[in-house]
Formats: sequence, structure tokens, C-alpha cells
Amino acid sequence: MPKTTAAEIIKEVRKSCVKESIKLDIKFTKHPKHAMELAKGAKNKYDMVIVAGGDGTVNEVINGISDSKITLAIIPFGSTNVLALELGIPFNAKEASELIAHGKRLKIDLGYAKTNEEARYFSMMVEVGFAPKLIKGINLKVKKRWGKLAYLLSGIRQLLTYEWYNIHVEHKSHSVGYFVIVSNSKDYAGEYQIADKASTTDGLLDLVVINRKSWWKIIKFISSLSSGKSNTYLRGEYYQIKEAHIYSRHKMLVQVDGELIGTAPVDVKVVPKALTVMVKR
Repeated sequence: MPKTTAAEIIKEVRKSCVKESIKLDIKFTKHPKHAMELAKGAKNKYDMVIVAGGDGTVNEVINGISDSKITLAIIPFGSTNVLALELGIPFNAKEASELIAHGKRLKIDLGYAKTNEEARYFSMMVEVGFAPKLIKGINLKVKKRWGKLAYLLSGIRQLLTYEWYNIHVEHKSHSVGYFVIVSNSKDYAGEYQIADKASTTDGLLDLVVINRKSWWKIIKFISSLSSGKSNTYLRGEYYQIKEAHIYSRHKMLVQVDGELIGTAPVDVKVVPKALTVMVKR
């Protein structure tokens, strides 16, 4: 199936807006965090922000419109679109564009993660440990060309040198593991699921702590990121929480919705009903 182009998305969005007499302004991102800047500038001028992009771009827009009543419409377009999958937003540009005027407004929870370097809202997950290292190792040109396969290539390379250190999590209890995920959604990458009880509307975050170095499980996990197959290879300790403090005695990278935000320690909490999104009726 041929990939949808930016021109095709703009055409469908324009068509939907013209049909409903909706005034539309279009901006293009030019550099990292530009989507966040554009969204900040729009939140007090517009009723809705429409974002066509992958999960990283969507996360930037969410952080740009935080603390406002603006509605978000998502047109899936990028290497990964996990939030769209989670919310049942169509991956067809025409069908997704129709939600701008005829969708249903749904209030969803967000998570909030704060390191010493940066703080960000997230719609999907925070990770500490192996996955952020994997993301750091991905070449952007390779990711653009190969999509999810880039995660497999980077993961195999990282496994050869990665050092597995303890990561501590203070929550309702105290947990120690080698890999920590705090999730707001069931879907992780494609249709891969780790936090199968997670919901974007339950007022909770789901904590998964992997506390054994199982090489075969890690390899299957990396493979699943490229295939998008649903499984539970990495099931570990599982808790539903409202907040957590994650730290390590060693330098551990932290990623939020696929974007690096610094190193642990990181404080994480849920922000109930923080974002309004257009979804199918």
C-alpha cells in the first residue's frame, strides 16, 4: 500500500474544513520542538489544533497546548502512531479528517514526568533503562528510511554493550528492576502491549518493572517493536499507580513518548482528564 503524503493529508483536511466553513491556518515544522512552539502560539487563538505527524510530533503539540481548553485532532502520519491506535482514530487521511467536524470530544488523562533537565506531559509512556538507550542509538536517516525496523537494528547493536543496572521505583511499594515502564495506554509500539490493564481514561498510570535480565525476552521485545505483534514477553511486576519516583545509582536515560528528556531521577504522576481529543463517535 502506498504511503499517504503530506499533500494528500492537507487536501483532505482542507476539504473537511471548507465543507463545514471552518477557518484553517496551516504551519509546517522546521526543527525539533517547533511543533511545541507552534502549538503554544495557537492555544489562545484557536479552538482546535490539528496535528499530522507521528507520536513525537503529537507529544510536542500536547505539551504546547497544555493548560488550555483547546481540542486536539490527530491525523496519523509518521513512523509510529500509537496514540491514534489507542484511541481508535482512523489511519486513513480522509476518515481521520472527517473527525475534525464530526468526531466526538473525549477527555483523556495525561502523565507528567519531570527530570532535572526537562519536564513533559505524555499520553503513552515513560521508560527508564534499556529502551531510552535504544532510542538514543537510532540514526534519524535510518529511521526515516526503515521505520520500525530501525528499532531492531539499534536494539541488537545496543545489546552488545548495554550495562544492566538496578533501577529503583518508589510508589505504593518499593520495586527494583532493570527496565521500568510507566504507561498510560495499552498499546506500546504498533500492537505490542505490555500494560494490558491501562486506559487513557481511568485516572491511573500502569507501572511495569522488569526485574530479570532475560536476554531472549529482550531480543523478542526488540523484534516485536519492528513487527508490531501483540504479546507479553516482558511481563514483570505490575501495579496501577497515581505517582512514582524513579531513580538509580547509575546514569539512566529517560524517554517520554519516544523522546529523551534527560536522566533519572524522574518523578511521574497522572493528570486526569487533561486533554480533549477528537475521536470516532
